Amino acid sequence: MSWRGLLVTLIFLAYSFSLTTLFLDAFLTGEMPERVWWGLDIGYMAFMPIFGFLLDPASFRYRREDTYSRKLAEWHTMPIGVGQIIAGRLTVFLLVLVFNCLLYFGLQYAVLEELRDQIGLAGFFINLLCWFGYGVVTGVMTIYLELGFSGRDYFNYFCIFFVFGILLTALLLNVFGANAVSFFLESAAEGSWGTAAAMLAAAAAAVAGFGALLHRRINRRSFWS
Repeated sequence: MSWRGLLVTLIFLAYSFSLTTLFLDAFLTGEMPERVWWGLDIGYMAFMPIFGFLLDPASFRYRREDTYSRKLAEWHTMPIGVGQIIAGRLTVFLLVLVFNCLLYFGLQYAVLEELRDQIGLAGFFINLLCWFGYGVVTGVMTIYLELGFSGRDYFNYFCIFFVFGILLTALLLNVFGANAVSFFLESAAEGSWGTAAAMLAAAAAAVAGFGALLHRRINRRSFWS
């Protein structure tokens, strides 16, 4: 990880924090019309998966250079098993996600008085764990695409997942009168650790499930397509 990559990661974190915190403040104070709550959901749903990735400059050239296919081909010439490759990638992802979530939600909790009044300290951890669980589920899906497909296919599938998947989910929630941000905050305010536990259970299932799928996918894929 280069210093440029770390700088880009921190800049992205600052940008996402500034944008979503402004919307969240308007939401908490009642200044945001209910009909546009879906925009707040899109912000959280889109940013959370990315929080688990170090935005190294090479990641922006992935489609053209097929970075991970080349790395996998190189690692296959070494005494490194597929399971070790997957475990290492997931470990880095989880560590980065934990750090960025603590920083992001910690700063949000520190600057928004309305948020502190509504959920308290215990609620802060419930809300954090709920979104962390979501970030793990969507992030692991992204890693499956990252390691399991060529750079071109990964880029195409990733765009479809983000542009259509997240947008469609947020809009459908809005149509049915639901909102993910509101739901997690209400669970946090009520001290519902069960919601956080359910999200963490989904995260664990995603790691196990996509980890197994990825193991088979890597064993079968070509690194030069």
